[in-house]
Amino acid sequence: MGFSRVAALHLFPLLVRITLCAVFVPAGWSKIMNRAEFSGPAAATIRTLTGASTADAKPVVLGQELSPPSDAARAESEAPLEARRLYGLAVLLHDHELPYPVVQAWLAAITELVGGGLLLIGFFSRIWAVGLSVAMGFAFALTTLPILETVSPLDLDVPTFTKAAAQVALFTLSLGIVLTGPGGLSIDHAVFGAAARPASEEEDPGPHDPEDDEV
Repeated sequence: MGFSRVAALHLFPLLVRITLCAVFVPAGWSKIMNRAEFSGPAAATIRTLTGASTADAKPVVLGQELSPPSDAARAESEAPLEARRLYGLAVLLHDHELPYPVVQAWLAAITELVGGGLLLIGFFSRIWAVGLSVAMGFAFALTTLPILETVSPLDLDVPTFTKAAAQVALFTLSLGIVLTGPGGLSIDHAVFGAAARPASEEEDPGPHDPEDDEV
């Protein structure tokens, strides 16, 4: 087996899995373990989704002008609130009227953290890659696609273009694992053997010799 074939069947899938792990594990960890401050409508939405009380909000600064009674409830609900970063994703899902936004946000974060880690060792790779590709597809559809409906890709600012390119790249790499498998340097290959081996990796039997059919 030549170097090009070894690289295509073993080394390249390994590099793809390392890349996906390096991106998704920190992203999932940050969503679950780190906290962020939300205010305004986002804070109000989080309180609605979680039933958080205003005791979690930062106190009002002394000397601050009081709001009219009619605006008091809204001001209270929009007071600054600290929550896990994944609730920012839950707010985005809620704004797009998707069902169970908190549950979906948790599933996305767990898929990134656990799936990204297991992709590194190549364990149930195709299953986790499906989840990651779906997550990136939704991320592109909810954050980038609405912008592209009004702005040409050539007119995007650098941060938006970089985010869109990253989403497309991560979706493509995850889909590649789904279609071709994790490669030979993986637990899937060691455990499942030929069942997890891409069709292209099977040895070519070579040309058929009619004399082999003679008895």
